[in-house]
Amino acid sequence: MGVDFNPAAVQRARAVVSALELGNVEVVAGDLHELDPAALGGPFDLAYTRLSLMHQADPVRTLRRIARLLRPGGWLVAQEALRIPAPRSHPHLEALTGYWNLIYELLDRAGVPPGTVEDLPRSAREAGFEVAGMCGSFLTADPEMVFEIHAAIITAARERALQSGIAADRIDDLEREIRAAKDGGYEWVSSPFYLDLTLRKPTVT
Repeated sequence: MGVDFNPAAVQRARAVVSALELGNVEVVAGDLHELDPAALGGPFDLAYTRLSLMHQADPVRTLRRIARLLRPGGWLVAQEALRIPAPRSHPHLEALTGYWNLIYELLDRAGVPPGTVEDLPRSAREAGFEVAGMCGSFLTADPEMVFEIHAAIITAARERALQSGIAADRIDDLEREIRAAKDGGYEWVSSPFYLDLTLRKPTVT
């Protein structure tokens, strides 16, 4: 069962499910905080978030909501991008830093508290989870592919950024420079740097 607030992301996920002929996967559009847990088919043994908690204005509230969807002893695996450091490349491309600053500026303007990702272990404990594991990760891959992913994130965030008052020229210049880097002889480019958490809902609350 997949949940996403963005209808376009849900439609894309449904297309993938259909193409792969997955009969046991359902994707719904909606706000996790408002959806009826029973309607989602829970309780579940496992929940997974990726680049989701970093967008929450009240991560403790969101984590409590996820906990309600889990059976006692159930697990939450979270992979969320740290603000610092920004994605990197070799040779260095300053636009990657500018793009990552733009994404986090957008989160600031949306009311996401500073340090949300860094504070997730504390937030998880406050929400009633046990922190079973914690590490960090990043990946490097083909520069053409990863530069395109970073540029696509800017494209996806463009409308929201404009609505928040960020200048169109700034957005478009960063996207153009990162896309142009695909043919620039770069040796490697990284993903964001992630905080990876494994959380467990206690069997007794």
